[in-house]
Amino acid sequence: MYIAYVDESGDPGRNTRITKYFTLSGIIVADSNWKPFLDRVKAFRKGLKKDFGLTLKADLRAVDLWHNSGDFEKLNLNYADRRRIFRKTAEFLRFSQEVAILNVSINKGSPQLPSTGKISGIAWTMFLQRFENWLVARQELGIVVNDEGYEKLTRMLSRRMKVYNPIPSHYGGYYQSPLVKIIEDPFSRRSQYSYFVQLADISAYLARLRHNHTSRQAKWGIHKLYKRIKPRYILEASKKDNYGFVIYP
Repeated sequence: MYIAYVDESGDPGRNTRITKYFTLSGIIVADSNWKPFLDRVKAFRKGLKKDFGLTLKADLRAVDLWHNSGDFEKLNLNYADRRRIFRKTAEFLRFSQEVAILNVSINKGSPQLPSTGKISGIAWTMFLQRFENWLVARQELGIVVNDEGYEKLTRMLSRRMKVYNPIPSHYGGYYQSPLVKIIEDPFSRRSQYSYFVQLADISAYLARLRHNHTSRQAKWGIHKLYKRIKPRYILEASKKDNYGFVIYP
């Protein structure tokens, strides 16, 4: 059994002035590796507490870290410190052989994007399809745990795709490939109470910055840290991208 802890980065609306991309990232861990990985995450968090004062109960959210808000507000970290935390987290994921990471990124400004439908719905459909493919290749079952806010959407999509899931054929037209390896409805977990969802949040943020970053983020090199995580990315998820990102359109 594999568990995918998923979080998003970017605004799910169509206004590209807010963010140009909407990205989902899933930290996938086998049930047999769940406890060993949790122990390693706890040790990693203790290191952040020692070096930066971030408590073990703090919510390690990327947006809060970059803007010195949320649980980072009282720490008053400078940009160098913030970059160090991002890099340490990227390095931690790089060497976490217990996990695989699946990224889906939607270019909201593309003229090829359908004019109707939710951006988040497109992203989640693609994520569920790729996670299903990954599970089928391993003949394993999986479940999805997502951050709060997408319970209704993910439940609706998952139930529909288990019955009706048309996939474009290389020979033209579509063929049906309903989800069979993703069991149960996806369920939510508040990031404050899940180290794994917090890691998915950082992963999604760094993945989005690959295509959608500010000049200050570029100055500090935050936008290139996704490269450090490449050993954990599911490269077969996309043959069109060297990092395995499923980028749409």
